[in-house]
Amino acid sequence: MTEIFERDSDIAAAYVLGLVRGAERDAVTSRLATDEALRSLVEHWQQTFATIDGSSSAAPEETPSAGTFEAVLDRIDSEGLQLPGTKTRRAGTAKWREVSPGIHTRVLYADRVTNRLSVLVRMEPGATFRSHSHDLAEETLVLEGELWLGDLKLMPGDHHLAQPHTQHPLGRTVTGCIVHITRSLSDS
Repeated sequence: MTEIFERDSDIAAAYVLGLVRGAERDAVTSRLATDEALRSLVEHWQQTFATIDGSSSAAPEETPSAGTFEAVLDRIDSEGLQLPGTKTRRAGTAKWREVSPGIHTRVLYADRVTNRLSVLVRMEPGATFRSHSHDLAEETLVLEGELWLGDLKLMPGDHHLAQPHTQHPLGRTVTGCIVHITRSLSDS
């Protein structure tokens, strides 16, 4: 995230507000040990924000226990930030379901009105799936690994569109793969 900030003042403000997280926060914290200018900017922003929230009153300052800030951030992350009108599914809370040996799916979104399903498919090395047809168009995007549809080899970034009423040959992977598929809910 720090790469989006052009100036140290922006980095310092974001650091104080808790917008810099994880490894990037650790990097800024390490930099504070040796960079007096950045340390001064962080102190400036701490004082500035303290006057905004009223914490600069004469009451004695209470120091939160170690790890409190990280615990708050973890709670925010676990409860999930949702933008209005959106739904975010976090990778860490994914529920994968085995649909056949070596093949697991994770439903991302199902829309009964449009009869569409968005799903991730994770195939273990050597896994195969049977030939099948589609009542509506099916889109496949390979994210990792390789996927063979008959003699057609798809690699990461490759997009494959199967038109309605077409037949897919036997599918397989040698190395394993993860693909994103958008298809009809009624396709099996």
